[in-house]
Amino acid sequence: MTHWPEVVELTLDGIAQGGDGVGRWQGRVVFATGGLPGEQVCVQLTEQRAAFARGHVIELITTAPERVPPRLPGTDHMSWQHIAYPAQLDFKRQILTDQLAKIAGLADLVIAEVIPSASPWHYRNAARLHVEQTAIGYFAAGSRTLQPIESDPLLLPSLNDALAAIHHVIEPEDHVYQIILRMSETQGNVVAELGGEGDLWPLAQRWRDACPALSGVAVPGLLSHGETTLIEQLDGVTLSLQPTVFFQVNLMAAKQLLHMVYSELSLQGDERLLDLYSGVGTFALPLSHHVHAVLGIEEHSVAVANARKSAAEHHLTNARILQGRVEHTLIQIDESFDCVVLDPPRRGCHQHVLDELLRYMPERMVYVSCNPATLARDLKVLVAGGYHVARVQPIDLFPQTPHIETLCTLVRNK
Repeated sequence: MTHWPEVVELTLDGIAQGGDGVGRWQGRVVFATGGLPGEQVCVQLTEQRAAFARGHVIELITTAPERVPPRLPGTDHMSWQHIAYPAQLDFKRQILTDQLAKIAGLADLVIAEVIPSASPWHYRNAARLHVEQTAIGYFAAGSRTLQPIESDPLLLPSLNDALAAIHHVIEPEDHVYQIILRMSETQGNVVAELGGEGDLWPLAQRWRDACPALSGVAVPGLLSHGETTLIEQLDGVTLSLQPTVFFQVNLMAAKQLLHMVYSELSLQGDERLLDLYSGVGTFALPLSHHVHAVLGIEEHSVAVANARKSAAEHHLTNARILQGRVEHTLIQIDESFDCVVLDPPRRGCHQHVLDELLRYMPERMVYVSCNPATLARDLKVLVAGGYHVARVQPIDLFPQTPHIETLCTLVRNK
């Protein structure tokens, strides 16, 4: 077999999970970061295996019509900014279709058109930034090399105001290594958390003085300069959030997801609902108004505390939130459930979780996924266990990136 050269020239004919262009050189697959289907490219190889190689495009010989000028070249956190937005939606649908067919064997499924984001730019209400001395930015893909950034076109304007303010007040002796920025789209205020060493209180004060929208900054040592709790509202439920807990980066998209989940569950009011990986109660608490009882399970202690606080403030006595790893906690529950919502992290569901779901055999399940590959893997198990896929609806929560959010409805076979 011919050895791989350092650079290969090829024509790309597909796009892979993760967003790389795909082509072939002497019959072997090449994954090309930065390339699009239909383009003839030169690829600098960075990983070489017997059957495939990976690399990045260093020269465009011909370009695809979907290619557009990037707004911020050299930043990996928005690796699809060189693709026109309508084409991003088409590519995401194609990737999802391919993964479900190849991994789950679900080649005959009808995949709905991707629901676009209301705004393909300036949509993010959260960011986790890294700091070296006074340089602030994101790590390059697959490394800890910092890509400094002055302003991020994915962030909501108020977050960019806060980012600009800290650029002006941070000093090398502050010894900060991480900044978390969050914004309430309901109330409009910004909160932050600093990670670092030593006394960061003076920096927090300078930052708040320079940014009126910044209502509070959490610093190491369980201290906070100002108010650091965020308030968001979903279907009449007020959620109290700490800066480190997971919440959808786009409130409008979170509302869309909630409404679709409610619709797909076909609730009548007497159901017992199980919400796995329940987070701060994004699904469990609003849906508690429409069911007899809901049980949420979440590993992250701060998210559980936030969810319980929100439930107590709304007197949602039919909503319980348990803390623990889902695969461990679910095995210990001796109850029955009519329907299930599950929204796992990118790694998908643990095998023990799938086994327990097939023991419960609820009539309907709605699986919210952020990774087509693990979604396909889990669907293969659930379909083999007695379910059929009734709907696959991708929704774009992350424009300018290859990340794909999918809502999948499973119905127990008769």
